[in-house]
Amino acid sequence: MQKRCEKPIKLKQVALLENASDVTNLRPVNFMKNKDKLSKYLDFKRFTTRVTAIRSILKILFYTLLFTQSAFFGSLANAQQIDSALFPRPAALEPAIRFWVRVYTEVDTNSGFLHDSEDLSVIYSRLGRDNQEIESRRQQIKDDLLVLASGERRNLTESQENILRLWPDGVSNQRLENAVSNVRWQLGQSNAFLDGLQRSGAYREYLTEILQSKDLPTELALLPHVESSFNPNAYSSADAAGMWQFTRPTGQRFMRIDQIIDERMDPYISADAAMDLLEYNHQVLGTWPLALTAYNQGVGRMSRAVRETGTTAIEEIIANYKGPRFRFVGRNFYAQFLAVNEVERDADLYFNDIRFATPPEFIEVRLDAFIGAEEFAKSIGTTINQLRTDNPSLRNVVWQGVKRIPRGFRLKLKAEQFPDGGNLLAKVSVNDKYSDQLPDIYYEVERGDSLQIIADRFDTTISQIAELNQLPDRNDIQVGERLFLPQSADSEINEGFSDEQIDLAEVITPNTQNSSIFIPPDPDVTPLFDEQRLPNTNADNAISSSTPTNPVVVSREEITTGPSVRSFDNPVSLTNPSTSLNNGQAPAINVTVNEIDLASILDTDPSNYSVATNGTIEVQASETIGHLANWLDMPAWDIRQLNNMTFRDQIIIGRQIQLDFDRVSRENFEVRRRNFHSELQKNFFEDYRIRGAEEYRIQRFDNINRLAQNRYSAPLWLVRQYNPGIDFDGVHIGQTVTFPLLEITESNAIN
Repeated sequence: MQKRCEKPIKLKQVALLENASDVTNLRPVNFMKNKDKLSKYLDFKRFTTRVTAIRSILKILFYTLLFTQSAFFGSLANAQQIDSALFPRPAALEPAIRFWVRVYTEVDTNSGFLHDSEDLSVIYSRLGRDNQEIESRRQQIKDDLLVLASGERRNLTESQENILRLWPDGVSNQRLENAVSNVRWQLGQSNAFLDGLQRSGAYREYLTEILQSKDLPTELALLPHVESSFNPNAYSSADAAGMWQFTRPTGQRFMRIDQIIDERMDPYISADAAMDLLEYNHQVLGTWPLALTAYNQGVGRMSRAVRETGTTAIEEIIANYKGPRFRFVGRNFYAQFLAVNEVERDADLYFNDIRFATPPEFIEVRLDAFIGAEEFAKSIGTTINQLRTDNPSLRNVVWQGVKRIPRGFRLKLKAEQFPDGGNLLAKVSVNDKYSDQLPDIYYEVERGDSLQIIADRFDTTISQIAELNQLPDRNDIQVGERLFLPQSADSEINEGFSDEQIDLAEVITPNTQNSSIFIPPDPDVTPLFDEQRLPNTNADNAISSSTPTNPVVVSREEITTGPSVRSFDNPVSLTNPSTSLNNGQAPAINVTVNEIDLASILDTDPSNYSVATNGTIEVQASETIGHLANWLDMPAWDIRQLNNMTFRDQIIIGRQIQLDFDRVSRENFEVRRRNFHSELQKNFFEDYRIRGAEEYRIQRFDNINRLAQNRYSAPLWLVRQYNPGIDFDGVHIGQTVTFPLLEITESNAIN
C-alpha cells in the first residue's frame, strides 16, 4: 500500500500539475523537487477516490436492499398497524386476546395450557404434551373446583388456594361449579406461528395485490395464521383444506372442486376465493368482526346470531348467543385474529432470526388438449415431482395417470427453470394430446368390503387405493362409496377404449354438437353466453320514476317439482369386475362427490328458514305455495285460505305468511325446507362459481328480475343473499344493489 506523503503539497501546485497542458513555465528545479511528492500524492488520491467510490456503492446497495426489503414486506408492516375503526378491540375480549398471544408466543406444540374455556384469563397449569399427565392434572383441578364450589374457604390445600386466586374476589359457588365442566386443554403454537410467519413471505406480495385490487383491509392478509399457519397443505378434522381452510360446500361457491381438481389446495386461487368470501361476509353482515367470525362459522349462523341477540356488537354476541354450533372456536375466532396482528407487530420481541420465504416466480401454460402429466413433464424437460409441487390443485388421479391434466388448465411452471418461456406446448407431441378425458374407472363399495378385499380383487395394494383416493382413514369406507382404481387395475378394460387424438389443424367451433372437443371460454372472461343464461321464471315488473318496484313474486305453480337434480351419464362401474365399455366409446365423466351434509351448504346463506313463534315464515326466493303445501303435507288451498289469498294471488318474496303445523311439526318443516334450498344451491354450484361481485345503481325502468337474469345471469335467491337488507318489494331509483359475477365451472366444459 502506498505511504502517505510526509508533507502535503499545496493545492495550487496540484492544480497546476493536473490541469496545465503546458508545464514548461514551471521552474525546472521546483518541478523536479516536487515531482516524487506529487506522484505519491496523486497515487494516494486515486486510491482514496476508489475507496470512497466503493463505500458509496456499498452504501447504495445497503439502502437499496433495505428499501427492497421494506417494500417487499411492506404489507407486513401495514397489516401490523391494525385499524381500530374497522377492527375494534372491545375490553370484554382482552382476556381472550392476551390468552391467544401467550399461546402463539410462550408455548410450543410440545406443551400447552389447561385453562377455563369461558374465562381465558384463568390458566390453571402449563404442561408438557403428555396425555396421562394432562388428564391427571385435569381431574385434580376438577376435584379442587368441586371443593371450592361447595363453599369451602378454610383448610384449603395449596392447589385449591392457587386455583381460587385465579378467580375474581367473591366468585360465586355456581360459577365455580360451572367451571368444573370447562377445564380445557390448549396446545401451544409458538413454533407453528414462527414457521407460518416465515412461510408467509412467499405469499405476502400476492395477498397485498389482491387486497388492494378489491379495496379490502390489509389486515385480512394475516388470517391464515389463525386458519393454517400459512400451510397450503393443511387439512382439518372438519374436512377443511388448504391454506385458507375451505370446506367443500363453501369452496364450491368460488372454486372448482371435484375428483380431478381441488383448487382449495392452490394457495393463490384459494386466496382470491377467500377474499371474495370475506367481501361477501362483510356485504351481508356489515362489520369486519362479524365477517371474520362468519369465515369460520358461516354467514348463515352469524346472521341468525344477529337476529336472536338483536345486536351486531361482537362482544355481546360472543357473550349471549347460545347457538348449538357456536362453541369455543367460534367465540374465539375474532380474538385470535386480533392476537395474531399483535404478535406480528411485535414479532422481533417474540422470535429470533425470522427468515421470510422468497416469493416464487411462475409462468403459466394453458393446455390446449388433455395431456398426461408424465408425458407433459418429459416433453418440456422437468420432473413430475416438480410439476406436482407447483400445481397442488391437481389431485392424485392425475399424478398416477388415472386422469389426464384437463384441457384449459393453467399449469404453473417455475420461471427460473424456463427463463425464456417460449411455446412449451409445441414441445408436446401431437400423439400425447387428446380430445377426451380418460373414463372413470371406479369400484363401488359393497357390504362386507374392506380395502384389503378390494385391493386383492383388483391386484393392487391398500396403499395405492388409499393414496389415489386421498383417504384420510383407511379403515373408514362406506357402503356405496366410489373408489378410483390404479391404472394397473383397469388395463383390461382400457383395451376396448380408443382415444381420439386431436387434429390440431382442424378448427372446431365450441357449440358444434358432433364435436368431441368443447373449447371453454377463457377463465378471465366473466359474462356467460346467451345459451348459458338462466331461464326467466318471474314476471317483469318495471320500476317507475317515482314509485318503488312492484313486488317480486314467486311462480304461481302449485305443483312442487323441487330443484332439478343433475343426472350423470353412467361411468364405468367395477362392482362387477367384468364390466366393459360398450362399442369402445368413452362414457361421460361422472364427477363423484362425497356425500355432503346438506345443512353445511347453507352456512353461506343468510336467509331465515326458521319458523317464528307465531307460526309465520318469511317467503324466500324459489319457494311456491306448492312447495309449502308439500312440506306441510296439506293442500295448497288450505294455505291460501289461512292467509285470505285467492287462487290468483301470489306469495311475495320477503313477506310473512301464516302456516298450519297440525300435520307436520315445525322442526320437520324446517328440515324439509332447508333440504330443498340446500339441494337447490348444491346443484347450482356444481355448474357455476362466483368470481366477485359488482354494485349496480338502479335506473329508470330497471327491474331486478331482468337485471339478475339477463345482465348478470344470476338466480334471484343468490342476489338476495348478497342483499339481505334490501326489500325487493320496494327497490327505488338510485338504490345500490350488489350482484354476484358468475362463471361456468370449468369441469362442465373441460373435465
